Amino acid sequence: MQNKMEKFFSIFGKVMFVIVILGSLTYGGYCFGKQAKNITKPEVVNTITEVTETTIPEPISSPVNLTTIVAGLPKSAGLSFDQFSIQIPSDWTSKKESQTAMDEKLILTNDGYEIAIFQAATGGALCLYPGDAEFEGPSSKYQIFTALTTKDGRALRRSGDSNGTAFTVCQKGADGSYQQPTNYGHISVKLSANHTSEILIEIDSIISSLKRI
Repeated sequence: MQNKMEKFFSIFGKVMFVIVILGSLTYGGYCFGKQAKNITKPEVVNTITEVTETTIPEPISSPVNLTTIVAGLPKSAGLSFDQFSIQIPSDWTSKKESQTAMDEKLILTNDGYEIAIFQAATGGALCLYPGDAEFEGPSSKYQIFTALTTKDGRALRRSGDSNGTAFTVCQKGADGSYQQPTNYGHISVKLSANHTSEILIEIDSIISSLKRI
């Protein structure tokens, strides 16, 4: 009888132990679930970055109205000069003068400044600059020059003396020397005594617009 009682209490103890374990697990799961419900989820913050488009303004240019002048004698006049076109700003004026059917002078003026292109049966001369060798034939010596290139690719030099107000335009020949007149004619430039560098740039631009037609 004693053995039966010991066996009963042994089985009963094991059953109670299992019940306690299961109860603990159940209670722990309940507490964990309750706590999980109380956890505040982190709020998602959407940050929107505003992009401002910046438009770079285009440079404002001041267009210059140009007038195209056509001048020069035809080959039937018996001269070797070319007929040509040249462009002048709107504040310049132009006129042509002729003494005979075999000469023509185009005169471009603006407030005392003048560019003249003269075609006639006249002689020519070599243009010499500092460092050039002496020449026994017809020649003209110049202290300074400004190199120019026409629209049809001819190399010119606006030639003169330091602080001078008169210039002659010479053209580069096939042998590399510079001569006058040019293929467009004898080109001369006259300035006023108080001329500025800006007007010289404008004059050079006009001469550079020369083009054979």
